[in-house]
Amino acid sequence: MRGFKGELIRQQVFPLFYAVILIMIFRTGGFAQGENYEFERIKIGDVKNLIVGVDLSPDKQKLAISSVQSYPMVLFDWSKREVLNKFDVGEWYAGSSVRFSTGGKYILLQQLFYIDWALNKDREVNFLVVDATSGKVVKSFEKIHAAAFTPDEKFLVTNTAGEIAFWNLESGNKDKSFSVAGTTNAVGISPDGKHLAVSHRPDPAELKNNPSYKKNKKALNIILKYKQQVSVYNAETFEKEYTVGEFYDIIYRLEYSPDGNTIFCLNIPHLKTQTAIERITYINTITAQTGQASRKGFTSRAVFEPDFKLSHDGKLLGLVSQSSKFPELHIYDFETGKLTKRFELATRFLEKHDDDLIAGDMRTSFVFLPDNKAVLMTMGNHLVLWNINLNDQ
Repeated sequence: MRGFKGELIRQQVFPLFYAVILIMIFRTGGFAQGENYEFERIKIGDVKNLIVGVDLSPDKQKLAISSVQSYPMVLFDWSKREVLNKFDVGEWYAGSSVRFSTGGKYILLQQLFYIDWALNKDREVNFLVVDATSGKVVKSFEKIHAAAFTPDEKFLVTNTAGEIAFWNLESGNKDKSFSVAGTTNAVGISPDGKHLAVSHRPDPAELKNNPSYKKNKKALNIILKYKQQVSVYNAETFEKEYTVGEFYDIIYRLEYSPDGNTIFCLNIPHLKTQTAIERITYINTITAQTGQASRKGFTSRAVFEPDFKLSHDGKLLGLVSQSSKFPELHIYDFETGKLTKRFELATRFLEKHDDDLIAGDMRTSFVFLPDNKAVLMTMGNHLVLWNINLNDQ
């Protein structure tokens, strides 16, 4: 896997003829599929490190931004283009992802690594809950699989070692918990706070009693060793409501859509079951009310676990991917699943400045702006504002 320093060197000696090709394409209106690259570059105060995480506050006025090799987290007014505050939190070399709670009271930081996955191991990372006003660390967690705020902002729900726990953010205590056998790397909470989606390994006893696998030991062994499932529980009684009738690859993220109708399941094949030459990330969709696995899905070639988000009106889905050399942001029509636009971040060569850092293999994070017509993406040590121009096909 490439390091960002190696990518910086590679960019400095990139062949001249390819740079010329980039300029020619840019002047004629974009890359493949006829995208119109109407964008601008935005500096984040005096931030000099590579930015890896960004999230938009619920009031849609400010951004929480994290970077690598440093611990300040920046609050940034995106419309006025000014830094509002800096907090010294999360001393993590590779930085963190960031996520506001539903009401904007807290920010959840998830530690990132340069290699963020491992064979035959559940992901265990550190998390911090930070007060979004003062920057004070409310609660820290070490080596847990996943965490998510409840919609009322009273609890952080964690998934670790077979336990789903509710941590009171006022007292810092674990108020309640329940067990789920074989939990893995993800937990998601419905917008009304009534349902919990949990990733876990298949139950061997259930599979062995399934007529489909009694005579197919090979398929049974593959499922038990490399596949995972999603079950949904009642958040009050902890009773299981259903298990989705689908076997997924290693699940790293479960998230409900804002309207509560869809559960997104981000999963990545174990290397021993990977059929493609390159690593492919799959985002499958589940109908939340019925637990029915939907045929609608999306794929990414991102080197790291890719960021994805719905637009505020729910009509578009943005997903980070990768071209042969550079990160890309893909914009899909969520209803049809059709790819409508894509932005290849290689275009940043055209605006190189002495104080810019450009890394083609670093994590890219993004947010949709309130009008649903533009996005802000991380790139190096600055942001890129891209006007999507969906009508310009």
